[in-house]
This record gives sequence, structure tokens and C-alpha cells, in this order.
Amino acid sequence: MELGLALPHTGPLASASFVREFAATADACGFASLWAVDHVAVPHHIDSPYPLGESPRVLPDGAVNRWMAPSYEQLTTLAFVAGVTRRTRLGSGVSVLTLRNPVVHARMLATLDVYSGGRLVCGVGAGWLREEAEAIGMPWGERGARTEEHVALLRALWSAPGDEVSFAGRFYSVPPIHPEPRPVQRPGPPILIGGHGDAALARAGRIGDGWFAGPMSPARAAELWPRVLAAARAAGRDRGTLTLSVAASFAIRADQPAGSRQGLASGARPEAAIDSGDVATLAERVRSYRAIGAHELRLGIVAASSEAVLTSIAPLAAALLPVAAG
Repeated sequence: MELGLALPHTGPLASASFVREFAATADACGFASLWAVDHVAVPHHIDSPYPLGESPRVLPDGAVNRWMAPSYEQLTTLAFVAGVTRRTRLGSGVSVLTLRNPVVHARMLATLDVYSGGRLVCGVGAGWLREEAEAIGMPWGERGARTEEHVALLRALWSAPGDEVSFAGRFYSVPPIHPEPRPVQRPGPPILIGGHGDAALARAGRIGDGWFAGPMSPARAAELWPRVLAAARAAGRDRGTLTLSVAASFAIRADQPAGSRQGLASGARPEAAIDSGDVATLAERVRSYRAIGAHELRLGIVAASSEAVLTSIAPLAAALLPVAAG
């Protein structure tokens, strides 16, 4: 199993210098991947239920912005990180397809894959925040079907064999255009499908290169992963080619309240935090994800300061990377 880290490009600690030093340090220490989240316009008042945690719930006014602001844009952040790293894979975790024009998105992702030397991994999802889509004038209805067509269009643009590519779908129609730039990875970067509902799990197995699971316990991931594999089998796909990428976060200061505003570095969420600085405890948690067959565990570091986060990266790499590798 590989270990990745959530980039600290959102929340009160986020800054260009923090992201740059975090990414370069993680790359040098041997973490396999770095992941960026996707919110561009979060309204103050939200009626859409927040889907992570123990059960969906409507959040208080301003809650998401208290967690995430400032939120530096996902793909711009990944392009910035590509320039200060050499080895780590760069992941969108996830790109909310209801917020993005698919042709522009395909070009941005292909460009990022070329600039990074083929290091891009695309986590994608249908999104949960209707108010955000409405704030930027994007359609929300039938977002599951739109998501699937968006994925099909990405792959069509990336894998076109000749000098022209076109696409005719229910939601998107593209006249013949030139396919370059094509990604370095052929036929394209892997696409992991996020989401935890029945439709999202089935979509991950049916059209994805794997499942991008949000923060959850090993037991919950082990419960849902077979449903992804069953959907793949029903679609006649080789289940052995699918990737399970799951997330966890932890507090590196036992005295740091996991739900505080200052404790939300590196994209972690309070309900997913392991409030422990004990390396043995963290190592055991890593083993538990490896035991369920996860291919990758994405870690979010929760701390009171950017300095605390940065100084934790090398010790965590030394302690946890050998455990993950088995």
C-alpha cells in the first residue's frame, strides 16, 4: 500500500509558501502522492446535506468556509506543486465535474500531466453542494448522468488517435477539434470515481479506474469496496485493475482540539481525526487499512501551525512508509 498526503491549500493555515515547502518535503521524504480538493465558490448559507461523517447533515451557516477559507484553486495548485516536486503523483481529490466545462477541464488535466511528466491521477465526483454550482452558473440537474458523460468526453479527447476528435453526447457536443495536447499517460491518466452513495459506488465499478473513498474507517471501506467490485463484475470488467484509495486524518498534537478552526490544516476534517500523536497508534491504523486491501491511504495532517505540520512530515515518513509497504 502507498501513502499520500492532502495538500494544505485550504483553511486558515494555507499559503503559497506553506504549500511549496509541504510539497517539496513530502516529495523528498518518499510519500507517493499529493492531493488537492475542489471548492471554488462556497455560499454562506447551504441547504445541501454534507455527506461525510457518520451521516449526512445540514451544516451551520458559514461552516464550510470556516474549515476551508482561503481555498486556493485545485488545478492551479497542482500545477504549482508539479514545479516543486519530481517524483510524487499529483491527485485531484476530487475534481467536482458539475463545476467544470469538460473540454476546458480535459485540456487543463492533459497540460498538467504533460508538465508533470505523467504524474497526474484524476479523482472525480458529481459533487454534493448544489448552491456552489448555482453560484457559478453551472447546471445541477441530472448531475450523475452529466458526470458520466464528462468522464467519457475526457477519455475521448485524451485518447483520440488522429488529428481530429469530436464528441456527440446528451449534454455535451464537440465539433471536430485538434486533440493536442494529449496526456503523457496513454490512453490517459487514471480516473478514480468518488462518492459513497449507491450510484457513485456503481459508477466507480462500471466506468472508473478505481474508487476514491473519503475519510472513513477501515471497517466502512471494507464494507463498501465489494459493492464497487460487484459493479465492475456486472459490467464485464477486470476487477483486478481497479484501485482502492481511501483517506484518514490525524492530529499530531494530542492537546489540539480536532474540531477547532486552527486545527484544520492539510484538508483534514474534524470528524475523521485520530486525536493522537502516538506513532504506534498511527502505525496500527495504517496496518488496518493495508489489511483490507487498500492500494493507497491518503493522510491529512491536523495541527495548530504550519510549522508543526512541516516538522511532522519526515518523522511520519520514517515511521509509516515501511508499515504501509508491508
